[in-house]
Amino acid sequence: MGNIDINVKDFLKINSVFAQLFEKIVYHGTAHIDSEKLKELDTAGQDTIKYGNGGFKELERIRDVQKVTMLFEEKAAFQIIMGVEGQADIHYYMPVRCMELDALSYSIQCRKISQDAKEHKKLGKYANGVPKGTKVIPVVTLVFYTGSKPWDGPRSIYDMLDVPENMKGWLLQAAPDYRMNLIDARHMTLEQINEFEGDLKAFLLMLQEHYNEKQLEKQLKTAVAMHRETWYALSKIKNDKRYAEYIDRISDADLEGGIYMDATLDYVEKRGEKRGEKRGEKRGEKRVIDLYQLLANDQRLDEWNEALKDNKVLMRLLKEYSL
Repeated sequence: MGNIDINVKDFLKINSVFAQLFEKIVYHGTAHIDSEKLKELDTAGQDTIKYGNGGFKELERIRDVQKVTMLFEEKAAFQIIMGVEGQADIHYYMPVRCMELDALSYSIQCRKISQDAKEHKKLGKYANGVPKGTKVIPVVTLVFYTGSKPWDGPRSIYDMLDVPENMKGWLLQAAPDYRMNLIDARHMTLEQINEFEGDLKAFLLMLQEHYNEKQLEKQLKTAVAMHRETWYALSKIKNDKRYAEYIDRISDADLEGGIYMDATLDYVEKRGEKRGEKRGEKRGEKRVIDLYQLLANDQRLDEWNEALKDNKVLMRLLKEYSL
């Protein structure tokens, strides 16, 4: 499993979010995924690897989120397995990890087909492999990165190879590349974010740290989310409890129709202002108390009485005592 929080994982499990990620990021709008027909799969994958010395080793990998559905393309429809790996930090061998996950998924499919064939006498009891003509379900993985630093890690196996750049094209004839699908969630343009809708669009908008304030406010007035997981994920990624506090105040009935995200931003900013005001008030109170004690020590309480009546005197004394 990647270094992903349970709240972020629950957000990615939302079918409408999951479907849009693959439609827009992986297939670039060339295929349709029916979010209502997505079925969640067990995320744990395990297979037995045999080594040349006759030994065996259990290989286990756990995906963060994995679903299966029918993929509808212009000319055909076929079943496909899709998995999401969440990353809060840059993983500098992520293409290798994705390749491991996909390879293990294919291996598990083949092993199950082989076992089933043996049980139904379609394959010799001690035979290896699968029946001739066996087909497996395609597997696609997407990395969902939410770190504050733009992704600067490799995006394919070839990015990691210790081979001169001018020789990589030549090497392709013998060693295939493996490209990783990636979304760098915090570093998207407004144009890219506007390709999405619903909770995913709202989430991506709220996640941006470098933005034009007026543009963001305008976008948030039309961004609607309706799953609590969206706010909980934002709260975790931004390390800010106010997002979770806000949605916990919303009833299920109000949430059912969707919540415009500008209301969330208003709540977060106002709470921030109130906390700032309270901290300021406490600091101000402490300065005045300290001034009184210093004036008493210096036997200048007559000036304290003047300061209570005249703010200019108060400010002059605070400055004099460097408070």
